[in-house]
Amino acid sequence: MIGMGEAAAIAAAGVWAGSTILYKQFSHHLSPFELNVSKGVIASALMILSLFIVGDLMFPTLLSSWGWLIASGILGIAIGDSAYFAALRNIGPARTLVIESLAPAIAGILNIVLLGVYLSTSAWLGIAVTTLGVMIAIKPSKSQPVMDKRHYLLGIAFALTAATCQAAGMVLSKGALNNENISSLWAALIRLASGTLFVACIVSYLKSQSLHKALTLKQIDGKNWLFVAVFFGTFIGLWLQLISVNHTDPAIAQTIFATAPLMVMTIGLLRKEIITRTMMLGGVTALIGVFLLLRG
Repeated sequence: MIGMGEAAAIAAAGVWAGSTILYKQFSHHLSPFELNVSKGVIASALMILSLFIVGDLMFPTLLSSWGWLIASGILGIAIGDSAYFAALRNIGPARTLVIESLAPAIAGILNIVLLGVYLSTSAWLGIAVTTLGVMIAIKPSKSQPVMDKRHYLLGIAFALTAATCQAAGMVLSKGALNNENISSLWAALIRLASGTLFVACIVSYLKSQSLHKALTLKQIDGKNWLFVAVFFGTFIGLWLQLISVNHTDPAIAQTIFATAPLMVMTIGLLRKEIITRTMMLGGVTALIGVFLLLRG
């Protein structure tokens, strides 16, 4: 049966799928670090405004909870998201998403190591089947251009880093939510703000990066679409992610998030793009995996 955590995870995957299509437009105008800062500042401002509007006072009171969330933000958002954007630039979305599908298994292992929480056999089977389905569906075709070895290996390293750090960030967030009763919005804000501040410090230090460009978005066309992507993909999406890990296991949540590429394909089908039989087979396989996962 689908609970609140699983429903939030499905919704998070959906908004991330839609925003990914929009983010692709800005990958050649902003560096991965700059794009990470831009989305983080905009989304943080939206979250602060929301906290004032709803009068949410369920912030963490324990230092350990703050430590869990700050570490989660640095790993999952500062390092994980930046590595993800870098992987997209080096090896493209298809190859990146193949490696990103390893995140659920990584989350399951880290869940055992960091939190001492074990999944059932059925849940592990669901993770394996869903991961296999996603890998089948988004496997790069032979028609894609072959890139030089350096960029390929660099992109692989970035994608592996992104998968590992994003999975670790989810598990660390669960540690904070297990510590005390914290609202998902406060947890998302602390996580996002700490990660954004960390990346902003890196951008300020590196001469090849421009913090001013990241904050002002000068000479960037289509800024309105960037705001749309941030609102749904980061503000709403991150909030939904924290709701999901607060009500279900991080490995289960991460597995459902991994179906986002399949949703991208669905959007492509609606836009009359070519959807291959392999993609359809992978999609059906992944859905079977999610079903097994939710039963476990």
